[in-house]
Amino acid sequence: MEFTTIGSLIRKIRRSKHVTRKELSYGVCSEHVLQELEADRYAADVLMLDILLQRLGQSPDKFEMVLGSSLFNMVRLRDLISEAVYRRKRNLAELLLRSYPSRTQVDEMYRCRMNAFLVYHMDKDCALAAKHLQKSIALTLPDYSYEPFYEQMENHLISAVELENLLALERMNIERNTGDSHTREISKRHLELCLDYIEKHFRGDEEYAKLLSKCAWLVGDICYLEKDYVQVMVFCKKGIDELRKNTILYFMLPLLKLMVKSEAALGIAPEQSKWVQYYDILTFLWEGYAEKWYPTDSLFHNCYQRDYHLDHELIRSEREAHSMTQAQLAEGIYQNTESLSRAETGKVSPSKKTFEKMMDKLGLEKRRYNGCVITNSFEVMELKRSIDGLLMRREYQKAREATQRLRDSLDLDIWENMMVVRLYEIITAKRLGEMPLEEAYIKLKNLAERFLNFEERTFSHIPMRNEVLVVNNICITLCSLERKDEAIDLFRITLERIKNSKIQIKYRYRSFQILFNNYIRECGTMQDALEELQIEFLCGKAMEFSLCMNNILQILSRNNIPDDECDIWAKATYYMFDLFLFESDKKMYKDFLENKRGIKVL
Repeated sequence: MEFTTIGSLIRKIRRSKHVTRKELSYGVCSEHVLQELEADRYAADVLMLDILLQRLGQSPDKFEMVLGSSLFNMVRLRDLISEAVYRRKRNLAELLLRSYPSRTQVDEMYRCRMNAFLVYHMDKDCALAAKHLQKSIALTLPDYSYEPFYEQMENHLISAVELENLLALERMNIERNTGDSHTREISKRHLELCLDYIEKHFRGDEEYAKLLSKCAWLVGDICYLEKDYVQVMVFCKKGIDELRKNTILYFMLPLLKLMVKSEAALGIAPEQSKWVQYYDILTFLWEGYAEKWYPTDSLFHNCYQRDYHLDHELIRSEREAHSMTQAQLAEGIYQNTESLSRAETGKVSPSKKTFEKMMDKLGLEKRRYNGCVITNSFEVMELKRSIDGLLMRREYQKAREATQRLRDSLDLDIWENMMVVRLYEIITAKRLGEMPLEEAYIKLKNLAERFLNFEERTFSHIPMRNEVLVVNNICITLCSLERKDEAIDLFRITLERIKNSKIQIKYRYRSFQILFNNYIRECGTMQDALEELQIEFLCGKAMEFSLCMNNILQILSRNNIPDDECDIWAKATYYMFDLFLFESDKKMYKDFLENKRGIKVL
C-alpha cells in the first residue's frame, strides 16, 4: 500500500463525501491551491490543513507530523501571540500580530480573530471585538450573514476554527447586551443552530467534544440568565460528558462552575453533589498549581494533542545513527554537502521528493506527514486511538478485540503497522495473564531494536509516539521483573532524548507524558509530580491527570505525611478518577477510602 499524505487523505475524504474542490476551498484558498495540496505539491500551513480537515468533519489531532522549520515556526508564532495576550503583554502581542504574515485568507482571518481576542481580553471592549470577529468570519465565510444563515448553514462546510469565531461573536453580543432579552433570544437561536451543526458534522470525534462543550456553556449561560436552571444543567452535563469521555481537561471548569451555580439556585445541598466535589477539587488544583495566566474559558484555546517532529532533527539523527558522513548521504541527492548541511540545521527545508530520497537511503518508511499508523483511513486512525484509551482505562479484553480489528485493517507488510499491532497484542496478552513477563520483555525488546541500541543506550532519532509506547512497556515490564534500576535508567535516557529536541514538550504531550508518569511512579520526586500536573494544565488534556494525582499521593505516603493530609489527596484522586471515567482505579480508591479509612464518598 502506498503511503498516504495529508493532502491525498484530504482528497480521499472529500471524494467519499461528494464534496467538490470549490466547496471545500471556498473562502480558504483557490481551487488550484487545493488541487496542488491534494497532489502534495503545496506545503500548506498547519492552520490551513486544520481548517480543511475540520470542514470535512475530521480532527487533525490524530497526526504525528514531521515539519520543516518554517511551518513549525508558524505554529510557535501563533502560540506566542496567544500567550502574550493571556499574559496581558499588549506591546508584545501587537508586535507579533504586525509581524504575522498575510499570505492567505486564513492568515488574514487569524489576524482579525486575534485582534478581537486582544481587545476583549485586555480591554473588555465587546463592541470592537465583535467588529474584528465579523471581519474574521467574512474572510473565510464570505457570504455569511445571520438571517439567511438559518437556511444556508447546512449548505456550508464550517471548520472548528470558524465555529469558534461564530461562538465568540455570540459571546460578545451576549456580554454587551446582558439585560436585553431580545438579543439573548437571537443569540440563543444562533447557538442552537451551531449545536445542530456540531451534532451533524462532528459527531464522534474529539473536535465534537471541544466544540460542544463551548457551545453548551454559552447556551447554558443564557438559560441561567433566564433562570431556567434545569435546562442549564442539561446543557452543562452534555458538554461535561463529552469532555470526560475524551479525557479533555480544558473547558471543564467553566461548565462545572455553571452546573454548581444552577444546583445552588435550585436548592440542592452541596454535600450531596458530585459536581460540587469535582468543581472544588479542580479549582483547588488549578489555582494552586497551574500558571496564573492559563485560560479557563477562552473559546480560542484548545488542548494540545498532536505530536510534532522537525525534519532536520530526524535527518541528522538518522544519518549519525547509521555512521554516515554528510558526503555519503548527500551523494545522488544533493550536489554538495553544503546543501545537506543547511537542511540538517533547519536553514532550509527539503522538498518532498528530496526528503523521501533521504528517508529511503536511511531505510525509513516515514514520509513528511504521518498518522500514528500508516493508513489511508481516518476510521483506522480513530480505532488505533481508541485502543490507547482502552489500555489506559485497563479494559484489556476490549483492547484485544479492537486490536484484532486493527490487524485486519492495516497493511502489515509495513513495519510500523506491524510494530503497533504486535505491541498491543503483547500488552493485552501480558495483562490478561497469558504471556509470561520474561517472554513479553524479549518480544518488546525485539520491537525496539530498529530504533534503540540497547548496548549503547542510544536512539537512532528522537522517539516517535509508537516507539515511546514500546519503550514505556519495556520499562513497565522490567519493573515487574524486579529490574527496576534498568527501567529507571531507560526512562531517564528516553525522557532526556525527547527534552533535548527543539520541539517543546507541549507539542509532544502524548509521547512524553505517558513515559513521564510511569517514571514518576517508580522514582519521581514531588517536584517531578508537580511538573507533570502543570503539563496537564498547559496541554488541557487529562490522559494522565488522575494518575498524576495518584503519584502525588504515593510520594506523600512515602514521605510519612500524616494520614489526614493523605486522605484529602486520596479523596480528591477518587473524584478525578470518577470524573474522567477510570472505573477500575475509581473502584480501588473507593474500597480504600470506605473500608480502610472509613471515609464515605459519593
